[in-house]
Amino acid sequence: MATHKSVLLNNWLKVTVMDNGDLALKDIKRDKGTGEKTEAVIAIYANQLNLLSDMVNLLLKRAIYLKQITNFDEFAKLTEELSAACRAELNKLNA
Repeated sequence: MATHKSVLLNNWLKVTVMDNGDLALKDIKRDKGTGEKTEAVIAIYANQLNLLSDMVNLLLKRAIYLKQITNFDEFAKLTEELSAACRAELNKLNA
């Protein structure tokens, strides 16, 4: 499976454009023993809106899990920031 362009989000998620134009959302993990990075495909999308929704959702869940946000105001602010950042990264794929 050959790929073209890709963007990285928060050093955790990667979006790659595939040969057929679909978008692959990948989870980037680092092996604790060797330090080697591995990429696992979470899902493949034909629609950027669905991809954007899942990206923001995953990043928000991670922030809650890591206790980076603890109240509704922080949640709302981070949602706006992540939506804008993810959209900007997706725009780079279209350029």
